[in-house]
Amino acid sequence: MLDERKEVLLYAVVREYIMSAQPVGSKKLVNRYGLNVSSATVRNELAFLEEMGFLTHPHTSAGRIPTEKGYRLYVDSLVDEDGLQPAEEKSISRFYSVLSKEIENLMRETSGLLANITNYLAVVFAPTLKKSTLKHVDLVLMHSRVVLVVVVTNTGWVAKRILELQEVVAESDLEEVEKILNERLNGLDFNEIYMRGRVELRGLVPGKWPLAERFIDEIADSLREREHRRIFLDGTANLLRHPEFESLEKIQRLLEVLEEGYSLLRFMEGVLESDQVIVTIGSENKWVEFRDCSLVVSSYRAIGENLGIVGILGPVRMDYPRAISTVQCIAKNLTFALESLWA
Repeated sequence: MLDERKEVLLYAVVREYIMSAQPVGSKKLVNRYGLNVSSATVRNELAFLEEMGFLTHPHTSAGRIPTEKGYRLYVDSLVDEDGLQPAEEKSISRFYSVLSKEIENLMRETSGLLANITNYLAVVFAPTLKKSTLKHVDLVLMHSRVVLVVVVTNTGWVAKRILELQEVVAESDLEEVEKILNERLNGLDFNEIYMRGRVELRGLVPGKWPLAERFIDEIADSLREREHRRIFLDGTANLLRHPEFESLEKIQRLLEVLEEGYSLLRFMEGVLESDQVIVTIGSENKWVEFRDCSLVVSSYRAIGENLGIVGILGPVRMDYPRAISTVQCIAKNLTFALESLWA
């Protein structure tokens, strides 16, 4: 345990380094924080903090910078600290009150909002479609051989596909097939549609089975495809603003890992089981590519369970109060938006 003065100095070094990305010296701390001690006393305290592993210093500078251990102690102390202004929290709430009710747009807008507020890379995992079922399908005749297939799931996803047919189709036939598909496939997931659709519908559409079969395949394929489009990224350019990410190669490696949606989701399984914001710092992250980064993530809820994850990735030298508050606020508002959508 550190005494109060050492804690004050450690947290001051962390805050100063987050803002400036420059090593912090004793004189700067005395002048900026109005400490009632001499620079020599501060230097002694900083040296002690370095011996304890909370600080280090570059060989070319007398100033100190935080270690991962120092950041961890700082983050764990941020129990009640709010990094957002009340006006910003109200603005986020208003943002969600006017968002599109289509899930894909909602997730995309959420990632953009996270990136804009924090100036880091935003990551949003959409709800898993293994829990989604078909709610409705619309078959719209665009041309005598062209049909627009619109698939709507119970989780609010909307998939639209243009299907070109080899034969001319009558609008009355299309309406009949659409009616039967909605009656028989409603409430089924994509596996059930694949396995049961053909068996249950073959005898119900005499003379129209080849046509119905094409639509069944399109519906199931669109649902299955959505399973692989669950991760939304925004703010890649934000990383370039931080000196830790001057290497484009480093950013490329990060994006490659992030785009392996399922691998990253397995890494974050513990987040889905928690109702708290989780912060992983540097080497606490599994992937080598993330060892120079921090992740701030939270789950969001609807229909009585945790559905997905929102979060940000940035340098270890991250504005943690603002990052944590923003992720927490957005997860809460996204939960409200989804609850409203699926009420």
